[in-house]
Amino acid sequence: MALTWPLLVDDFFAGLPIKQISARLGRAQTSSETGGGEVISHAMGTRLWQGQIVLDKESHAYWAALEARLALLEQPGASLLLWDTRMHGTILDPDLSILGASSPVIDDLAANNRELDISGLPANYEISQGDLLGFTYGANPTRYAYHRVVTGDRANLSGVARNIEVIPYIRPGAQIGAAVTLGTPVLKAVISNADYGQSRATLSDGGSFEWVQTLR
Repeated sequence: MALTWPLLVDDFFAGLPIKQISARLGRAQTSSETGGGEVISHAMGTRLWQGQIVLDKESHAYWAALEARLALLEQPGASLLLWDTRMHGTILDPDLSILGASSPVIDDLAANNRELDISGLPANYEISQGDLLGFTYGANPTRYAYHRVVTGDRANLSGVARNIEVIPYIRPGAQIGAAVTLGTPVLKAVISNADYGQSRATLSDGGSFEWVQTLR
């Protein structure tokens, strides 16, 4: 049966022998300088997450299967879901055991597109600077919002954390009531470049690929 986009985490990403991973928010800007020495920044497109994944040594038999799907992901229009494997939870709840079975949702969205309130948290649950959070919005296609917390907050006794500032800014389409994933959100990405590495006898080594977030 033909695979569909985006490839789910279990269809590709979860089985990768990851040696190194990077993820950062692109700048999407240029700058110019005036005669008076003022540096002026100019927005250029949308700030998208991007990074590189370096793969570890594995048997060539394993790599043959990996290369099949990696090559498929280099096709125009192909995409995958991935997550930052360095994070298995939030900073103060690294295994998400405190969050437990709670189901956080967006409780409110600020007009500045930088802040949101989250409800459905355990009482006094703390969301920290540096935590990742995400949610989906839109349809045809579903879009995957992926944010890092700039200013966190401790939930009140009703389980509501307020005025959580995130980067990048919250895009149009986000809805109050949307389920929020804390610590381990996924984003939708495309492969921008791939290196298939080298093989020695039965082992393959040196493979890597670069990825960039896509909103479509």
